[in-house]
Amino acid sequence: AYLCPAGPAPIHLSGMWATSLLVALAARHTTACTTLIVGKDASVDGSVMATHSDDGESNPDARVVYVPAMDHAPGATRPIYYDTEDFPRFVGDRGVEAYLQKNNPGFNASVPIGHIPQVEHTFGYFEATYGILNEHQVGIGESTCSSVFGAQARGHGGHALFSVDSLSRIALE
Repeated sequence: AYLCPAGPAPIHLSGMWATSLLVALAARHTTACTTLIVGKDASVDGSVMATHSDDGESNPDARVVYVPAMDHAPGATRPIYYDTEDFPRFVGDRGVEAYLQKNNPGFNASVPIGHIPQVEHTFGYFEATYGILNEHQVGIGESTCSSVFGAQARGHGGHALFSVDSLSRIALE
């Protein structure tokens, strides 16, 4: 694909980069998340790539953090938290330095809205607003769905326990 800038010579972009540029230009006019996946047959070197944009509507927490693998006692429960997708998305101890109370001054510790049975071993994973990729290369991309507490959460006027944010993290664990 060729794009003609104001200068005299056109710029040649590969098909993938041209598509990415067009999507990026179109995305600036929308407020929806987008997931793009490139399969091995669509990349020059056989790489598989995935990306996700997060429209981050109000005060998004754009930090990308690694939640380490953990071992849990038999019979333990996993807390589920209300997630507004704002900064900070979580304050407390989940094995992540960025989430500790001392690193989020002026914000209260997150309070669980419920619990589920905890597996004895969880995998480490990267997360931002949603779970991204675990240590076994399992990745998740969300693309604007209404389960971001379109229903009211427990303790916030409703009965919902899970949002897409929590579900993506649990799936990667």
